[in-house]
Amino acid sequence: MTRRNFTKSVKIAAFKRADGRCEECTAKLMPNQFEYDHVLADGICGEPTLENCAVVCKTCHSFKTRKHDIPAISRAKRLHAKHSGAKPKKRPWSKYRRKMDGTIVLRDERNER
Repeated sequence: MTRRNFTKSVKIAAFKRADGRCEECTAKLMPNQFEYDHVLADGICGEPTLENCAVVCKTCHSFKTRKHDIPAISRAKRLHAKHSGAKPKKRPWSKYRRKMDGTIVLRDERNER
């Protein structure tokens, strides 16, 4: 899936709506220090429309991307893989285990369950 960017007319309308302020923290927007953000991430079917566009400072954009968008997109991909049957199978338990002191010993099946 390719990223869908906002059109020039959407960016202009969003910038006018923001009135020179970040739509997250209301800080004054400086030239080359703001970005156009998908409110609902593009990776989760967020359309490139004016309603889904927010003008935010680079700090707010990077925070939202790291803390909200990437985890949400990753979860959506995991769920899609699970429901389509494409999720890899889990590995079986090893017959060995590592003790707290770092030594590796054979698992005792009676005590593990």
